[in-house]
Amino acid sequence: MTLPRAGYRSPDVLAAIHNKAEEIVQAAGATNPYDMAAAIESYLRNTSNFKYSLAAQAPPGVDRISWFLFQSHVGYCEFFATAMGDMLRSLGIPTRLVNGFGPGSFNVQTESNVVRGEDAHTWVEVYFPNYGWIPFEPTPDDLGIYQPIARGQTGTNPCFRDSNCDPSQIVAGTTGGTIPTPKTRPGLEGPNVGGGGSGISVQSISGSLLTKVIGVLVALLLLLLVAALRYLRPRSVMSVWNRMLVIAHLAGAERRPGETPLELGRRLQRTFPEAAEPVRDLTGAFVIAAYAPPDEAAKQRSPIMESWVALRPMLLRRILKRLRPRPL
Repeated sequence: MTLPRAGYRSPDVLAAIHNKAEEIVQAAGATNPYDMAAAIESYLRNTSNFKYSLAAQAPPGVDRISWFLFQSHVGYCEFFATAMGDMLRSLGIPTRLVNGFGPGSFNVQTESNVVRGEDAHTWVEVYFPNYGWIPFEPTPDDLGIYQPIARGQTGTNPCFRDSNCDPSQIVAGTTGGTIPTPKTRPGLEGPNVGGGGSGISVQSISGSLLTKVIGVLVALLLLLLVAALRYLRPRSVMSVWNRMLVIAHLAGAERRPGETPLELGRRLQRTFPEAAEPVRDLTGAFVIAAYAPPDEAAKQRSPIMESWVALRPMLLRRILKRLRPRPL
């Protein structure tokens, strides 16, 4: 048994879903895939448009999402997630549905959240080429459990206050300002200065000049050392992630286009098995810091800093190993 080529929905229902998606994004003035996804998420979460109910069901033989979007306007998480997924796909935006669990309820005795079967939940992830799969929450509810995810400059997440959480823009290279080229001193313009006639004359360098040259070199080395130490000791969550991407690149593991933080973390664990544990801890905490509510995200700073301290020397050893000359 195979699915029909046109999909499991009738052409009329598919056309109606597409038209509704176009109507929503045009009303919101959305012109890029992210704004379109955010507009459809907001439309579905608007309680004046839809209501949340576990008792929602469509009549027999009627397309459930068509009934939900255009007639009943009542549903639970699967209705909301499927409707958002179908509308985004009709606009050519890659979308997938994710099944998991909500946050559960807090247990005072164990001081932890307890997740039960009734906390099962479905939400949406949308693919953006430079960012990977980004979660969206189209399901509203009266208890305020399923909250939309704050991102960018409009959110309060500490990760995104650093640089809008855009790991794909990190490029390995130098940091800081450029060192000005020293001006040539009079009397040392070229190898033939001071000599008469043809040939090359070598001037003797005085002890004071040699001392100054050595002093300048030592000062430059100290400045480079201080800059390197400061670079290896970032103070924010996003700075840690940026440094990890750059150093992992120098160690031989470049981030691939469209690779999510968790996908990158799993690949780094395979590439650097000796650093598997700190890589796993750092990427896991970073994902929470990036996408969790602000109160939970703020708790991840200390674990991220601790994981970075453990991971840093391992990656540096990998870089030194790559720089060692290989026997012919």
